[in-house]
Amino acid sequence: MVHGICRTARYGSVTFWAWSVSIVIHLVVLLVFGVIKFSQSGPQQLQNVIPTASVTQIKKIIEAAPVVSKPKIKQKAESNFAKAIKPTVLPAPIFETEKPQAGKIGDLTKPTCSVADSSVSEQVLSPGTEFFGSYTDRRKVCFVVDCSGSMKGVLEQVKNRLKNSIQSLQADQYFYIIFFGSDRLFEFGNERLIRASVMAKSDACDFIDRIRASGQTNAMVALERAIQIRDSSGISPAVIYFLTDGFELTNQNNGFAWRITNLLNRYAPETKINTIGFWPDRNDRMMLQTIARQSGGEFVIINQESY
Repeated sequence: MVHGICRTARYGSVTFWAWSVSIVIHLVVLLVFGVIKFSQSGPQQLQNVIPTASVTQIKKIIEAAPVVSKPKIKQKAESNFAKAIKPTVLPAPIFETEKPQAGKIGDLTKPTCSVADSSVSEQVLSPGTEFFGSYTDRRKVCFVVDCSGSMKGVLEQVKNRLKNSIQSLQADQYFYIIFFGSDRLFEFGNERLIRASVMAKSDACDFIDRIRASGQTNAMVALERAIQIRDSSGISPAVIYFLTDGFELTNQNNGFAWRITNLLNRYAPETKINTIGFWPDRNDRMMLQTIARQSGGEFVIINQESY
């Protein structure tokens, strides 16, 4: 009996250990499978992150227009000439040489000589320079104006017209001004044709405003001076505007037109003289016509009736 009990106890102990070993083995096997399964799930998850696209989406991508970046354009530097002159410059028309024999100046208005207003006239090119109906498209102009005592009644109107002409000059033109009266000459230009800049034209207007009528007419000295004027390159004015209400001729002044013509032929053969007469008498009118004709210029007369 005792032997049977011991046998049964020993059999139970073996069974217990057998089950314990079996459980341990199963746990180890499960642990190994778990480690293997976990290590394999990592790469699969990474592979699942890779995006996929359908055939339709791929076709749309292929047929879509390519996106091209905006090219960088290097702007060409603007020349000094283009900066100075922005608008399109049209060629000046050819003016007829014949002019009406009378002109009116009664409805003149005083021009503004401010620098701001002058800049506008420099940007918009006019067809030419005009002075009492006498036109020229030449670049170098000299104005010779009578300011003797006999001009006192009309000098203000003449000065206004002269300022209008100066303001119409373009930046590439040159000018000079000579007033003759009071037995002397009044000059603007410092003995040289000067460029028609905004500042030069404004200073010229101030100079014109200071002129007063007085003294005697000395037209010969004034025209001789105008013929001597040059620019910085030694070139004489292409046109001389000569305005007077008459001559005070003496025996020494005989042959006035002939002397002027000889001076032109000798010192300024390319220069023309456009003459303007304020109600001149018959002899003065013939003198002005002769000077203009022999130099290739034109003559304009302002009659007292029209004024």
